[in-house]
Amino acid sequence: DFCLSRGLGDVYKRQQTQSSSIEALAKCYGIWEGVRSNHVIDSDGAFAGPDGSSRSLSTKEDRGLLMELRARADLIVVDAATARIESYRAPSSGAKLAIFSAGGDFSGIPAVDNPEESVFLFSPSEVSSPKYPNLKATLTQSNPFLGFLEWTGQNGFSTVLLEAGPTLTSMAFSLGIVKESALTVTPRILESETASIRHPFDTNAQLVSLAHSTDASFTLWTH
Repeated sequence: DFCLSRGLGDVYKRQQTQSSSIEALAKCYGIWEGVRSNHVIDSDGAFAGPDGSSRSLSTKEDRGLLMELRARADLIVVDAATARIESYRAPSSGAKLAIFSAGGDFSGIPAVDNPEESVFLFSPSEVSSPKYPNLKATLTQSNPFLGFLEWTGQNGFSTVLLEAGPTLTSMAFSLGIVKESALTVTPRILESETASIRHPFDTNAQLVSLAHSTDASFTLWTH
C-alpha cells in the first residue's frame, strides 16, 4: 500500500490516507490540461543511473505509474537522445509520440526506425532531411517550445506528458508551459527529509501530493 499525503488546492497538508494500488495513486493525480512532466531521479537529483538511463533508477511502482499517466495523455514528448537511450517505441496506450532533436538526428530510435509506427519529429527550421519525411521544421533554436502549445491545440492534443531529459525539460519550464509535474524519487525519501524536498526545475513549485512505497517516493507538483 501507498501512504498518501494529499493536499487541498495548492497547499500541501499532511493528511494521511491509504492508496491500495498504483492505479489509485494515478487517479488521485487526476486528469490535467496542458503539459505535465514526469521524471524519476535519485536522492542526489540525478536523472540517470549507472547504465546512463532512467531504467536503473526506476522501480516496478514507478514504471506502473508511468503507464497509468501515459494512458491519460494524448501526446508524449521526449528528446531524441532520451528516446534513443531508453529505446522508445510508439506508446501502447494509444497516445501519440513527439520527438525533438536540435540537430535532426533521429537514428537508433525504434519508434522512428519502424515504418509502421507514426511519430511526430521536430527540429529547428534550418534542419531538414529527406530521410524523415514527417519532420516538422517549426521549432526555434532558442527554445523549441516556442509556439508548441499552438501546434498541440491545432492538432487536438489537450493532455501532454513531457518525459524528456533535463535540458529539454528545463526549456519547457523556462517558458512556464508546464502546469503539473510528477516526480519519483528513489530510494524512498526519509520522513526527516520531507520538509527539505525541492523541485529540480522550479524553486516556486507547490508540492500537492506525496506518497511512499517501500522503494520510492512519489511527488506531484503544481507550477
